[in-house]
Amino acid sequence: MKLPASILAIALGALPCWQARAANVEGAGNEAASGGTPADGSPAMDECKQAERDKGHGEKTSEVVCAAKTAFQNRIRRKKELEPVEMTVGSPPMQTDDTDTPGPNNWEVNIVASGAVSGSEHRIEAPTLDVNYGVGESVQLTYELPYVFLKERSDSMSVPEYSSASGIGDSKFGVKYRFYDNDESGLSFAIYPQIEFRTPGASRRISEGSTELILPILMTREFEHASISANAGVELSDGDHRYFASFGAGRRLSDHVALLAEIAGTDLNAADEKRVLLNVGLKWKVSDTQALSGSLGRDVYAGGDQRESNYFSLAYQKQFGD
Repeated sequence: MKLPASILAIALGALPCWQARAANVEGAGNEAASGGTPADGSPAMDECKQAERDKGHGEKTSEVVCAAKTAFQNRIRRKKELEPVEMTVGSPPMQTDDTDTPGPNNWEVNIVASGAVSGSEHRIEAPTLDVNYGVGESVQLTYELPYVFLKERSDSMSVPEYSSASGIGDSKFGVKYRFYDNDESGLSFAIYPQIEFRTPGASRRISEGSTELILPILMTREFEHASISANAGVELSDGDHRYFASFGAGRRLSDHVALLAEIAGTDLNAADEKRVLLNVGLKWKVSDTQALSGSLGRDVYAGGDQRESNYFSLAYQKQFGD
């Protein structure tokens, strides 16, 4: 069947454009042998033209059709594939940190809403701005700043009284350094020293009131469809020291969703203040640069006369850079 003369004229007029597109494919080399897009003059291109001629199309029409197919297939093949969701247990939304860093000159920004709620105290941090910057492959600079809503109950009187406060909380600055990274085994280690201090101008009712130095060591081991992470360290403040530790595991449920779980202990060397919590979370990769995550947890042990707390965290992550 012959094409009408008007349609053929339009197609022939567009031929230089299509041939230029096809030339881009040829410029990348003859990819037919390697399974890529067929280049002009390759066996795959000749087969395409022959198939079009068998349908009754002329030589010029066959060239136009095959050039269009070549350009379209090349565009699809060059489309960047979406990496699967990150399955390592990390903060946010979990309390355990992983060894991962953003990479050279890349930014990772998290906007977080989290809280700890018990019968005697409600502490909500929303939003928390968590900004991370990659220096080389193995170093990450971090700054965190929360806005805090605090409600406390006083049991000193016969009738409990509540007091409330809100405002900017303590700032935290940290440097993560991944000093060991074995690609073959998936095992990596990092240190992550952080300093927490009262933000200038912040409410003294919100601020912890003292400067705290946090010194953890981090471990991550990645497998094909799962990963584990562990933290251990000490918090130093006003001559006092408190130990903490955590262990978490993550599993990828699909290319977009990962399941996270952890157990974490704080103030482990202070019997009356020790807490151990269980936390379960989900992470959903929205796009190559965006992710949503959340977690729910509860204390399974609270030392002394402390009340068990319930925990929640919701986070939006955006990455910038290469």
